[in-house]
Amino acid sequence: MYGKLRYGWMLAMAVLLLGSAACRKWLPDSVDYLSPKAVYTQKLFNPILGRTTVFSRVFNTDNSSTPITFKIVNVRYRSNGQPTQDLEKVIPVWVWKQGYTGDEKSLAEIEAKRQLENHPVWEIREKSGDFILWAQADSTMLRQYPDSGYLFDVVAANSGGTNTYRDLTLTPTRELPYSPATDIDPTTGQPAMEYPNPGDSSKFLYKYVHPAISNILGDSTERPVISDSVRVVFHKTGDGNSLTFKFLGKDSLPINPAMFRTTGSLDSLVHGFNVKATAQYIRYDVAYPIPVINYPTRWTTSDGSQARVHFSYDRKGFGGNRQTAAIDFAFSIYQKGDWEIIFYFFSDNPRFRDE
Repeated sequence: MYGKLRYGWMLAMAVLLLGSAACRKWLPDSVDYLSPKAVYTQKLFNPILGRTTVFSRVFNTDNSSTPITFKIVNVRYRSNGQPTQDLEKVIPVWVWKQGYTGDEKSLAEIEAKRQLENHPVWEIREKSGDFILWAQADSTMLRQYPDSGYLFDVVAANSGGTNTYRDLTLTPTRELPYSPATDIDPTTGQPAMEYPNPGDSSKFLYKYVHPAISNILGDSTERPVISDSVRVVFHKTGDGNSLTFKFLGKDSLPINPAMFRTTGSLDSLVHGFNVKATAQYIRYDVAYPIPVINYPTRWTTSDGSQARVHFSYDRKGFGGNRQTAAIDFAFSIYQKGDWEIIFYFFSDNPRFRDE
């Protein structure tokens, strides 16, 4: 009896395996899988116009088979649901074809590493689902805050199926040509103001950008100059490729940059070329934006997000001690042009002489 049961069990297994093999030969060797739980981990996007912004790793595949292809569909205004082609506008944008290192020796060498290509202002990377807002997209092309912006859907597909992700939101904010930009109202683009007395709009104060200051003594007050006593002014004078540094005293007269005598080699101040130094300014030919990419170099902050400059001088202070005074400033400029960065000592001039 036991033998018959064992024989029957073995026969059933053989039939099952044979059937499985027969079925398998009619299936493809590899079947893609698109998980119903694959999802966008970010659905609201608030980039600043005028600068290239990449939203990467915002799609979780949930172990779906790759590659997956992505496509933006059904773009409409968030305010009224009406369809729009705003996000499909194609513009020429700068794309890097070789890597930037920070060791380039000329403006031409930097420019040779990038080229113009045509891309939609708001683009999805077809194989990753990442989004890109290109720097050449500005407030003349896209609605921006306080407008509610855009809704759009994304279709993700592979041979295993299709998922549609609905109601992703793009609400850009107005471009800010430089950073820090505490002196600009991001909604209007006009000078930023604050009201010291709530409810009294007849009195206001302008907001300013300030550098970091250390060990600078006021020449007339003999008191330490603090950060709030030095205003940084960004001023665009043309559409070229230059960057100029100036210093002004409380009387608005130029301070010779040579007074900051321990700054070091001017060739190491910024990644610029053809430096020209006069009694009124220091000027460079530069590539824009500054920095040209978010990448740490000797010209930038440690994370590579901003350029960094350091101006210093030393003097003999009270008691005969040698002191080093300095201005440190981290900044970005996103809009190509002939830009001036002016350090204005509006309350008191620095004391450069020894005691």
